[in-house]
Amino acid sequence: MILTKRPCRDCGALIPPVTFEATGGLCMACKQGIGKDMDAARARYALSKAYDPLRALWEFLVLRSVEDRHLVSWPDTETMSFAVGLLDGEVCDGGFDEYVHNSARDHFRLALDGLETIGARRSRQIGHDAADMVFGGDGPPASQQARWTILKSRTRRLSEIVSRHRTASRLDRLDHDFSSDPDQRSDRLAAFANASGLVAPFQVDPT
Repeated sequence: MILTKRPCRDCGALIPPVTFEATGGLCMACKQGIGKDMDAARARYALSKAYDPLRALWEFLVLRSVEDRHLVSWPDTETMSFAVGLLDGEVCDGGFDEYVHNSARDHFRLALDGLETIGARRSRQIGHDAADMVFGGDGPPASQQARWTILKSRTRRLSEIVSRHRTASRLDRLDHDFSSDPDQRSDRLAAFANASGLVAPFQVDPT
């Protein structure tokens, strides 16, 4: 005789009758208290695989930047969104020190203007303070090579600045302040992208 599996009384998963009887009607995941965590993980995974117009827009901008790293002839709305996205990603991933070393910094002033445009004024001030701390009042040069030259020079070497002004701990605080996202930058940038029509071409999943 074939015994029919029975649904778990919590999650509904089909389980062997012997398990049903031994656990009081629960699957092993629910019995061990991890059923809800597993469901949440599955939901997050499904969501990550779902088509996202904003993610599609970002991937489009990244691919364009590979072919045109100076953003020549880009519409202002696209350059601003891209510059803000780069600043946000680089700083949250590795701090301002990583950002100013990388080519993403080539668009720093665009990023600051973009933060102002979307109303992320606290984030803009933090970015300005970090650049001023390392490079002085004029901020970091647009050229990556020029930034490297300054950072490696004997008079501007970061290790010397750290020893004289405790810049490292101050930069750490600014990294933390920026990464804490005081302005909800992602929400503001998404609202801007929608309002300016950037997302419209990506609303339909091409697949």
